[in-house]
Amino acid sequence: MELPAKSGSSRFMRNFISIRVPAPLNSRGFTFLEIMLVVLILAIAIVPMVRAFAPAVLTASTDEETTVFANQARGTLNRVMALDFDTLDNNQGDPVDLAALFGSAAEADKETFSLKGKNYTPTVAITDASGGLGGLLQLTVSAEQVRFATLKSQY
Repeated sequence: MELPAKSGSSRFMRNFISIRVPAPLNSRGFTFLEIMLVVLILAIAIVPMVRAFAPAVLTASTDEETTVFANQARGTLNRVMALDFDTLDNNQGDPVDLAALFGSAAEADKETFSLKGKNYTPTVAITDASGGLGGLLQLTVSAEQVRFATLKSQY
């Protein structure tokens, strides 16, 4: 058995290497129509998802505000409860002047707080809860939608 001559095989290799195979049609990239179809499908899928999460985001914001208002109102109520009964009895009203209640405008300003760029001051109301007999006051503190009330007696 004789092996083929080298000259023929090199000519075969030259012809083999020089053959160009055309690229498959799908390797040239995506067409504009394909891209627009994908964008449409994503839009159809994403819009309902965004609508589903929107109420949760709004609720979280409302919950944050309610928590801040509740904490501030509770703090103000604690400060008012720390005052003696005679001071509270002498400052009855709805609403109460916080500067008169706490002794100065500087002390009253300590109750003002900011939330999302807006300033708020809790409202304090002190009313007689004894039915005219004296010795029992109802203390109410309101901050926007939050309201706390308690009783204080003279003892």
